[in-house]
Amino acid sequence: MTALIAQKILGVSGRKIAMRVVGVVAAFGLATACTTSDSGGPSNQAMGTLAGAAIGGTVGGLAFGSAGGIVGGALVGALAGNLVGRALDQQERARLAQATQSAFVADTNVPTTYTVEPTTASPRPATVVAARPVAPPTTRADGSTCRPIELTATKNGQTSTETTTFCKASGSADLKPVSV
Repeated sequence: MTALIAQKILGVSGRKIAMRVVGVVAAFGLATACTTSDSGGPSNQAMGTLAGAAIGGTVGGLAFGSAGGIVGGALVGALAGNLVGRALDQQERARLAQATQSAFVADTNVPTTYTVEPTTASPRPATVVAARPVAPPTTRADGSTCRPIELTATKNGQTSTETTTFCKASGSADLKPVSV
């Protein structure tokens, strides 16, 4: 029905609409594919967007049998895939934040480590995040408590490590990274 409306209003056939949709989805896919992860490959968000667009377009085309179904399915699929891909990256950040919280209150310098498994069938290895206190906590004049924490993340075989000082205001549970 969408194709018929477009054909009457725009004077464009369903085949031309489908070709335009394919062009738009391909351009969107290329733009998203340019988003890379720290390892240089496509990010989880980019891969989710592409996979979602492909699956959504296929399902929309099969379900509605029209170019409009393909377009709608591809757009909805791309949006859903983008959100899922972003959540995967957020899952890794959330685990690193948990490790940092644990390291901040730890009595020893033993690292708190989490392994974040890929949520899809992927040859990609698990991401490992860790946080380790490198000095005892200190109290500042304003009453906040600060502690340097070594943060380590191993993703796709590449490890990055940095030491950041985190502070917690008196009476608060929130950690804030600070420059010292």
